[in-house]
Amino acid sequence: MIMIMMCLCCAGLAAWLVVPAPTARTVTSRLAQVARVSGPESAALEERRQHRRQSWIYLAVMIILLLVIITAAGYVADAQGAVLSCAISLVALTAIRLGWQYRRRRSALRVRAAIAHATAVLASYLRVGQVPSAALAIAAADCQVLREGHQAHTLGGDVVRVWRQQARRPGHTGLLELARAWQISIETGAPMSSTLDQVAASLAADQALTQVVNSELAAARATGKVMAVLPGCGIGIGYLLGGDPAHWLLAAPMGWTCLLSGVVLACAGVLWIEALARQASGEV
Repeated sequence: MIMIMMCLCCAGLAAWLVVPAPTARTVTSRLAQVARVSGPESAALEERRQHRRQSWIYLAVMIILLLVIITAAGYVADAQGAVLSCAISLVALTAIRLGWQYRRRRSALRVRAAIAHATAVLASYLRVGQVPSAALAIAAADCQVLREGHQAHTLGGDVVRVWRQQARRPGHTGLLELARAWQISIETGAPMSSTLDQVAASLAADQALTQVVNSELAAARATGKVMAVLPGCGIGIGYLLGGDPAHWLLAAPMGWTCLLSGVVLACAGVLWIEALARQASGEV
């Protein structure tokens, strides 16, 4: 019965991930994409949708792995092994989720800093009298984030469109401001050096503000992780007092309920605090 239920759940999740959306929803989404105005809000919205879909895929994979681990432990060992494997799996998957979010956040911060630096470098070459194409070529040699746009410009493509497409990636939102400044200067003949100076100053200010916000939120993130570790410290204190907490937690259904409830609440609390911190910092 357990294997049948697990197979049904896996089949339903696989069908939900593979089967495309209905035609009406697809047409509506395409019309919305055509109608919306390109800008920071549209890129942020697209980025949020992509991140939300990745989160749902991660949740589906986590549920499937958890069901497989619990079922395998129940057949190989007994109910105690299934409960223990479930608790360990929840903790491991939560740690993997936090590590993935941390690497994603650090990568986005590095990309934002690189875009701010690249914009300042490009503005400095324009300020000394270089034409935009030559300034872009020189700046792209030092700044990797500009190389894709430079390659498109060299091949006769639209550098503004390339930067707008790059801006949909995590942490690349600053390229929207660079693309808008480049397009306005090319179409109107306005001096590009002064425009890019303002863009570089704005991106640098945003970068400094982001660093301050993340440093303030680091305490909240650390507090959530410490609160999640405290139940393990309580088990250690129980052993110091002469008890056997692990035996009680794994010996009877009451202990199984307490163990799984504590692990689920601790993992949910850490993930909830992390979600609140991401929302406060404007991350997706």
